[in-house]
Amino acid sequence: MISFVKGIFYDQSNRVTKMLSDLASPQINGEIDRAFLDKTIQMLEDLNAEIQILANSGDLDIDALAPYNIIRYNTFHERLLTIELFRYLVIINYGSPEEYFKKKISRIYTEVNCMQKQPIVTTISNSQDYYWALPSYDVIAVPKGEQRNLLNLPDLYHEMGHLVYNQHEVYLKGGIEPVINQYYNDEMQRVLTEQRDPKLIPFFREKNQRWISGWIMEFTCDFIATYLVGPAYAWTNMKLTTLSSSNDRVYKDIPSHPSDEARMRGIFYILEQMGHNAEVTQLKSSWQDFLTATNNPIPANYNYIFPQRIIEHLANNVLSGCQAIGLIAYNEQIRKFGKPISKILNDAWYELFRNPAGFKGWEEERISEINGLIERR
Repeated sequence: MISFVKGIFYDQSNRVTKMLSDLASPQINGEIDRAFLDKTIQMLEDLNAEIQILANSGDLDIDALAPYNIIRYNTFHERLLTIELFRYLVIINYGSPEEYFKKKISRIYTEVNCMQKQPIVTTISNSQDYYWALPSYDVIAVPKGEQRNLLNLPDLYHEMGHLVYNQHEVYLKGGIEPVINQYYNDEMQRVLTEQRDPKLIPFFREKNQRWISGWIMEFTCDFIATYLVGPAYAWTNMKLTTLSSSNDRVYKDIPSHPSDEARMRGIFYILEQMGHNAEVTQLKSSWQDFLTATNNPIPANYNYIFPQRIIEHLANNVLSGCQAIGLIAYNEQIRKFGKPISKILNDAWYELFRNPAGFKGWEEERISEINGLIERR
C-alpha cells in the first residue's frame, strides 16, 4: 500500500511539472494575457510545493496514515483538474481564433461601455457544452469554429452578463430576494389555511431556494444580453430552445436554470420596455407557433414557479441596474457607433428569414466586415 500511495503522489507531481514545462515553452501565444499566465504558473508551483512537502514529511511511509493520504491526494487532484481545465488548457489552446475573439470582445466592451477587465475567450468548449463563463477566472468558452458563425453570438452577451453580474450583483438584482421570499411564504401559508395538498410546502421551499441560488442570476444575464443586443438575443434563445424541446424540457426547470418558457417571457418583457414592439409581436407569434408545434408537457403547479409579476419585477431592477452601471443599450449603440456588432447580429437573423438560400454568402461578408471593424481599433 505504501508503494502505491507514494507512487500516485509522485505521478501527480510529474503531471504538474509537465504542465509547468509546457507553460514555459516559447510556443505559448504571446497574445495570452500575461497576468493570467503568471497566475496559472504560480498556482501550479504552489500545488507542487504542497505535494513535495507531503512527500518529504515521511507521512507517505506510514500505513496508518493511508486513509488520510488518499484524501489529500483527492484534494490535490481536484485542484489540479480545475487548473488544467480552466487555465492550462485555455493557455495551451490559445491560437488565432482566440486572438480574433480578443479583438472582438474588446470592440464589444467599447460599444456597450463595459468598464470591467475584458475576459479571455477560449474555444475549448464543445457543441454539447455550448457557451459557458467562469467569472472567477474571467474566462468565456465557446465551441471551436464559432468565429465563423453569427447566429449563436448573441449568447456571448449572456456570458458577458455573468461577469457583469459577478461584479455588480447588488445593483442588478436590487431588492428582488425579499419579494420572492414573501411570495413563497404567502403561498405556503395558503396551503395551510386553504387545506391544500401538504406536499406543496416542500415544493414551494425548493422553488424558492432555486430562485435565490441560481435563477435570479440566469434571468439577470438574459436581461443584460437582451438590453445589449436587442431582438437577436430572443431569436438565438429560441434557437437553443429547439434542442430542449425534443426532450420535453421547454417548461422544465433545473436547480441552475429556469425553464425556457419563463426565460422567453422575461426576454419579451425587456424588449417591450426597450420599445421593440413590432419585433416582439413577430417574436411572440413565432414563439406561440413553436410551443404549439413542440407540444411539450406543462408540469403540475407550473403557474406557481415563474409568476410573471416576479419576472417583471426583476426585469425592471436589471434595466435600472444596467443604466446605473453605465451599460449602453442596443438602440443607443446604433446611434453612437452606426453599425455596432450587435446590429450586425440582428441583421443576421432578419437576413436569414428574408433570404435563407443566400444567407451563407451574406454571413461570410458580414464576418469580414466585423474583422475590418475590430482590426481598425
